[in-house]
Amino acid sequence: MRKVLLLTHGGLAKGMLSSLQLFIGEKENFSAISAYVDDCEPKAALAGFWESVKDGDQVLIFTDIMGGSVNQLVIPQLSRPNTYIFSGMNLPMVIQAACLNEDASPEEIKKLAEVGKEAVVCMNDYEFKAFSEEDE
Repeated sequence: MRKVLLLTHGGLAKGMLSSLQLFIGEKENFSAISAYVDDCEPKAALAGFWESVKDGDQVLIFTDIMGGSVNQLVIPQLSRPNTYIFSGMNLPMVIQAACLNEDASPEEIKKLAEVGKEAVVCMNDYEFKAFSEEDE
């Protein structure tokens, strides 16, 4: 089974999960830890998450800031087989993660980083496609 964890400073993780659910509904394999709010101590919350993970499970972890405290807490898990950690998460990459086939290859999983990068656009410089009323 695939387990997905959203792990951030403040309320971003739970907010991201809430936004994701607007698009795809509830997914029981998704968890969110909003560290340092509502008395959430991330080490204890992470221990609870890892208790739910079985040896054969695939784990995708999305954090907010590379090198940030919550990111540092999960970096040791890179040695765990079938575990992928992404920093700088955004909603498009999390939605794409939710849509991955259960048998997605490591290459397909790693492409989530590209999805996230491509979703960041300065709209001032974006060239909108011209369309006519017939296109609507």
